[in-house]
Amino acid sequence: MADNNKSGIRQSYIKELDDLIGYEMENQALLDDYVLEIMKRLTLLTKREVLICTNDKNRVQWVNIGDAATVNIGNAEMLYHVKSLNKYRVIHTHPGGNPQLSAEDFSAAKKQNLQCIIAIGVDEKIPVSFSIGVPVVEEATMEYGQARFKTLKELNKFPLEHYILLADRFIKDDPNNRFDAEDEEERALLIGLDLPGNKGVELVDSMEELQQLVKTAGGTVLEQVCQARSQIDTTFYVGKGKLQELIKVIQNNDINLIVANDELNSRQIANIEAATGTKTVDRTTIILDIFARHAKTKEGKLQVELAQQKYRMSHLKGLGIVMSRTGGGIGTRGPGEKKLETDRRHIRKQLEELEARIERINKSNQLNAVQREKNKIKTVGLIGYTNSGKSTLFNQLTQSEVVTKDGLFITLDSTLRKVDPEQGDYLVSDTVGFIDKLPHDLIKAFKTTLMEVETADLLLHVVDVSNHNYQAQIAVVNQVLADIGAGNKKVIMIYNKIDKLTPEDRQDYVLKNQQAVEALTLYLSAKEGLGIELLFETISRVLIGEKRQINLLIPYDDNKALAQLHEMKVVVEIDYQAEGNLVTIEMTDDFPIHLFAKYQVTEV
Repeated sequence: MADNNKSGIRQSYIKELDDLIGYEMENQALLDDYVLEIMKRLTLLTKREVLICTNDKNRVQWVNIGDAATVNIGNAEMLYHVKSLNKYRVIHTHPGGNPQLSAEDFSAAKKQNLQCIIAIGVDEKIPVSFSIGVPVVEEATMEYGQARFKTLKELNKFPLEHYILLADRFIKDDPNNRFDAEDEEERALLIGLDLPGNKGVELVDSMEELQQLVKTAGGTVLEQVCQARSQIDTTFYVGKGKLQELIKVIQNNDINLIVANDELNSRQIANIEAATGTKTVDRTTIILDIFARHAKTKEGKLQVELAQQKYRMSHLKGLGIVMSRTGGGIGTRGPGEKKLETDRRHIRKQLEELEARIERINKSNQLNAVQREKNKIKTVGLIGYTNSGKSTLFNQLTQSEVVTKDGLFITLDSTLRKVDPEQGDYLVSDTVGFIDKLPHDLIKAFKTTLMEVETADLLLHVVDVSNHNYQAQIAVVNQVLADIGAGNKKVIMIYNKIDKLTPEDRQDYVLKNQQAVEALTLYLSAKEGLGIELLFETISRVLIGEKRQINLLIPYDDNKALAQLHEMKVVVEIDYQAEGNLVTIEMTDDFPIHLFAKYQVTEV
């Protein structure tokens, strides 16, 4: 038995299943009473899925035990044959009695070109029932179809060879090799709860945001189902009645992915998948998937992997279909993808290694921050809700070409650039956007990226003012700032995207800028460059203070002091008088006035 999930299983059960390898079904049946009895009994004893794989002679080649909702199908010998169906037939149990083959069962069968895949519904309270999935050729396409049976006798009468023959002919004659191309489209059903006392973004906006997340992750949202509840159901997330509605929606819309708007625990994922036969992920999984797509630097990839492994550690007992057979799609990609049956000890070791590597990066970044402070280099950090326009504003401030497009979490890696030289002498950092329901562990995993926020001298809080829910988004960002210990930073509020407003509202905001400077609140359009000059002025005023002129009377023989002033580029005018050079300088709060205090004059 290879890759067996042996944790908590008696050795006698494992041996009994292993002993089936090499056994040939009586009368070359798909499944006989002897093997069925063993699979049924072991399923009831272990409460786990039990699997056997037979060849085209119905001889057992491979056996395995999974968990309550999943079991690994393949091994190295199950090769993918392009010119014909594979010789293998997979038979596995479903604890709980539901024999329904899931979309993931079909996907696995298609991926490995199985001759058939059989599910056996096993439960102490109901009779055993069966489903078989076979390749069906219709209208020049091939998909796996399903048939249901109440008895083993009915199953063994199924004309499997007929379907195998048609499928092999189709594969051989198909000039485009359509069957070889995997259908990776993920058709999603979103589910969400309206809970009393919900803080942050309202449900309708939160679901719209979830739809954007799924789209960014490469999925297509077909349906949404919401429910008002006093609390989250600990078993199915939604209530049992609503669960039945979900099953109907899935069946009627060819759904192959369920996405919950809240974080699910391992038990909820396993229960939803068992009841619906559909891969289930939560909001956190989608965010991690997007992070995996957009991480480009070594630092970013390490942080993604750390976040993924932290999530998997907490969900190891029941990640379900997303961690099982197919090994692809939303929730499984990225630098953090590891062997599916990784145990806690292995993940814990990986976490320690990742944290150690990230800590080395943190120390290097801390040294850089200390060096910047020593050299009196100021930094300005851009923060804000995801897709608020931070990267577009970053490009305006630094004359850079950071990637900008409409989508969530397009910027993941922290970017540090020098401001446009004509506008000042400081650095600007662009960081990952914040979002509602961002788990605390995820925030901690991205500590390296967020360090630029913690060490910044000034923060620009960028807000999408065209979003009707922007006030709630501001509250989310402020809460994250508080969580990472940056809640007391000096902040300029930037109300961005006024170009998306009506001409009247846009003009009102432009007029407001004249009164907003002192309150450190600006209205602008980073895309059109509207209000950028005023922003530069405000940043300079906050970082280095108001400019003001003073007069210094420097003796003619003190050339060193005059040279220093010229080097600092603060000299406005020089008037040659009998006592010496009367120098007018323009200074700010960071000017070292103590070095020239003895020369200062109050009257000219």
